[in-house]
Amino acid sequence: MVTATTKCLAVDDHPAVRQGLGLMFGDTPDLELVGHVDSGEDVVEAVERLQPEVVIMDVRLPGIDGISAIKRIAEASPGVKTVMFSAYGDKRLLSDAIAAGARGYVMKGSPPEDLLRAIRTVVGGKPFVDPSLSPALLMSQVGPDAPLSEREREILQLLAEGLHTEEVARRIGLSTETVKSDTKRAILKLEADSRVHAVAIALRQAIIE
Repeated sequence: MVTATTKCLAVDDHPAVRQGLGLMFGDTPDLELVGHVDSGEDVVEAVERLQPEVVIMDVRLPGIDGISAIKRIAEASPGVKTVMFSAYGDKRLLSDAIAAGARGYVMKGSPPEDLLRAIRTVVGGKPFVDPSLSPALLMSQVGPDAPLSEREREILQLLAEGLHTEEVARRIGLSTETVKSDTKRAILKLEADSRVHAVAIALRQAIIE
């Protein structure tokens, strides 16, 4: 039985990193490194040409950065999964990467097995975050400074238009309890005191219209 290989594309401007990835993939039968580019500007064309399933993305790149490149990939090839491969592990960067569409986040200082595990995990449909990152950092996704999800934005938009919770639930096809739960998450993320305050903050920050 022949095992299918997962095609991967590396985006990194450091030759040593690209060489290291090439060596690592050479010993991994189920994963194949089909190419690499050294700038964010070239990644969309490379994805279209090489048809990878996973893109391994550095954060600091010449030209557009890795976060912007992830957004471009998500728009042009939504089926392609992206794993951020970074030397930086701060809360804002992790939050921005996930909000842009990254499915995995791995630190460059971690064991090589973590990157391989991240790729296999995201291909399997689950997210992966480097185990070296603290629980507090991971919890930041539901705390202050975390980006609002599309559904949370939609709920705040409808509340801003004057709909009550029950009306919002009917409009978007969710239960009232789910809408209340998502509203509470949005309030927490925006560090608001109430639903009305959250809507005001979202309007002021142009998150909603």
